[in-house]
Amino acid sequence: MNPPPVVQSANAIQSVTSDPPATCADADAVAEAPKGPVSAKGNCSGAVPDYPAKALEDEVQGVVSVVFTVGADGKFNGFSNVGFDGGIPPRYRSSFKSAISAALQGYTCRGSTSLTQEFSFKLDSGS
Repeated sequence: MNPPPVVQSANAIQSVTSDPPATCADADAVAEAPKGPVSAKGNCSGAVPDYPAKALEDEVQGVVSVVFTVGADGKFNGFSNVGFDGGIPPRYRSSFKSAISAALQGYTCRGSTSLTQEFSFKLDSGS
């Protein structure tokens, strides 16, 4: 279950992740390293990306899902995958990706990991 959205400002960008509930089939089992990317939530700290100016002006909003890698130093190495929901037209996608990349440059994460995170770019409805 996803947590309810949190409004951060007039033009909010939310970092949204959903982690499956932890289960343990055997209390004596040894934990294995996760296969595939893990949630950036709890594994990274950093600022939210800036809203791309042209997208903000044109009132474009949507969700960008990224899978990225970090090196042994815990710094952003690059994207493995970037996905856009249908609300973000193709001509705006590079600006959203650039904004997220710039924010991830300032992240500090657990080293040598593949991580996943969703960035929700939403305009305040004024209500």
